[in-house]
Amino acid sequence: MRELTVLRGGRLLTADATPTVVDLVVAGERVRAVEPVGTVDAGTIVDVDGLDVLPGAIDLHVHLRDPGQTHKETVETGTAAAAAGGTALVCDMPSTQPQVTSVARYREKITSWSGRATVDFALWAGGTDPAALAAMADAGAIGVKIYMATAPGFEELYSADAAAVARVLEVSGRLGWAVAVHVGDQQASDAHRDRLIAAGRRDPAAVLEVTRGPGNLSGLRTVLDLATATGQRVHLAHLSAYGLDALDLFARARAGHPGLTAETCFPALSEEEDLVTQGVYVLPTVFSATARRRWLSALADGVVDAVATDHAPHTRAEKDRGRDDAWAASPGYPALETSLPLAYAAMLDGDLTPQRLVDAVAGAPARILGLPHKGRLTPGSDADLVLFDPAGSWRVDQATMRSKVGWSPLHGRTLRGRLHATWLRGRPIVHDGEILEPGGGHFVRRPGAGDTNPGRG
Repeated sequence: MRELTVLRGGRLLTADATPTVVDLVVAGERVRAVEPVGTVDAGTIVDVDGLDVLPGAIDLHVHLRDPGQTHKETVETGTAAAAAGGTALVCDMPSTQPQVTSVARYREKITSWSGRATVDFALWAGGTDPAALAAMADAGAIGVKIYMATAPGFEELYSADAAAVARVLEVSGRLGWAVAVHVGDQQASDAHRDRLIAAGRRDPAAVLEVTRGPGNLSGLRTVLDLATATGQRVHLAHLSAYGLDALDLFARARAGHPGLTAETCFPALSEEEDLVTQGVYVLPTVFSATARRRWLSALADGVVDAVATDHAPHTRAEKDRGRDDAWAASPGYPALETSLPLAYAAMLDGDLTPQRLVDAVAGAPARILGLPHKGRLTPGSDADLVLFDPAGSWRVDQATMRSKVGWSPLHGRTLRGRLHATWLRGRPIVHDGEILEPGGGHFVRRPGAGDTNPGRG
């Protein structure tokens, strides 16, 4: 019989019920039961009185840079950051080097990551070749990432026009897996950028103007039209980067096509303050006061499904290239260690209900990926959980954070609530900021995948 662990007296937060003080019973790697406090007299008792208990977060969108760019991040450092921030499953994009566009590369990446990750991991596939996509689906890929915009190092992932996107959607519909889309119209965005450069615009606000501009909005319209016409499930990556016009377009399209989903990074960085003081360090996703309220409302109302980080660490040197020319800076910033604490603080501040918090960080991502044993704390689910002290607080200090680049755009900010512990499949892996069990994360395959590579469904 698997050993029982009883987390006694914590307030359980779920996506579909009022928070309740309970005993959470764990048997091995899975949740056994949720019982009234004090009614289970067996196993190891862990006193969690006064703490909030919620499912470990699932991050749909990370770039851990390994293999190929390990000067920025590694499996070890990135998954340690995830664990310290309460994320139990990371989903890595196919833009590692070499780009993951064949089953051989996919399997090599699984092998490379195995035994190194502190949290569980799943891997997106990339490319446009139907046979390669089918083979990667069979090998366990959770879905395919479509890139409608490209950059150096992304060439093999690029879907250059609507016809290419439509082909990938058609293949994905047959495979029955998730499709994530980085929208864009490369030619239109390049022309917009060139006009701004010709006008002498090399400031961070100019980069934001293109990111939120007509090129990306045109790409978004193309994807929304294709998804609506075909009925294909489509997930919009980092929708918040494209601004409020993108939110409005998505909300209207979703009303007629429930298979559309979207993610936002947590709206914390301020256009009025952080963009002024940090410049390119906060590109490409930063929010005006009005935009922050709108994106929070979209999360609170369920118009936007999920919080995802688009964790994209770059070294200070790569960011500093943009001090005099913002176009030269690498876009993105580290966010894995701060995303869930930000969302939890928003719940304490009344911006999100406990139910929407749990669904946005765990429940919705699990549904999008089709992972029935993740994202909830019910009998039979994986015992991935986070314990927060709602009476505590946390000051973000980049000197102690785990991401390899060693900086955070939130450095110095104090958040309500303090992460006390993270558990993965029934075992504590973080306690009071200390990593207890590095390297114990498993590969999580797409349910129904036929390949026999290492992993679990």
